[in-house]
Amino acid sequence: AVLDMEPFRADDPHFADDDLAMVRNGAACVALLRLPGGEAPLEGSRSQKGHLAFRVSNEEFETFRRSLPALLERHRVTPEQKVDVEEQDYDVQRSLFFHDPDGNELEVTTWDSEPSEESEASAFLRSALLLDVRTAGEFRQVALPKSMLVPHVDLLDESAGGIERVLAAVEGDKSAPIAAFCTAGVRSATAKAVLEAHGFTNVQNWVNIEKILYSVGQSR
Repeated sequence: AVLDMEPFRADDPHFADDDLAMVRNGAACVALLRLPGGEAPLEGSRSQKGHLAFRVSNEEFETFRRSLPALLERHRVTPEQKVDVEEQDYDVQRSLFFHDPDGNELEVTTWDSEPSEESEASAFLRSALLLDVRTAGEFRQVALPKSMLVPHVDLLDESAGGIERVLAAVEGDKSAPIAAFCTAGVRSATAKAVLEAHGFTNVQNWVNIEKILYSVGQSR
């Protein structure tokens, strides 16, 4: 076992994947991802599907957020070691990204809990078209079950047929719920704007896969 951790969520369809292992020891949970065959050693980029994330409480997150820059400076091993901290706010989830002395990217994250809003959000997701607007390469690395890939560039380029593919997926109903997502919410925000410009009236920007999985998990 890794750090005396035991498998969990092995029967959860959202985590049932030969390339993913969810383990825990008490309140500590870790997701372990297999390096894709033929891929070079990881350099820490999230696009490589290789960073390690730790979930903490809101209070622990704020304490760690204040102390992290000084901790990185104090434990710097080489002058070339990265000590910058990237902070991301995904509405229901906040994350800090930083690197260890070996150059691996680490994430410390916290999730806000608002049951009434999550219940409403989960109901939307159950009936929505899950519209993945990332690239085909990103989609091949990891994708949500039953999601549909239409890269945002295919929506921007009217000759690419992206709008027509989305319209066909919702059987011509422009009022059908659509949950657009990418990696950080920028491309999905663009997709939402483009679809609304073409008459779609029920499109939401769901930012990324993590936010969707969190909402689905809250309803279980």
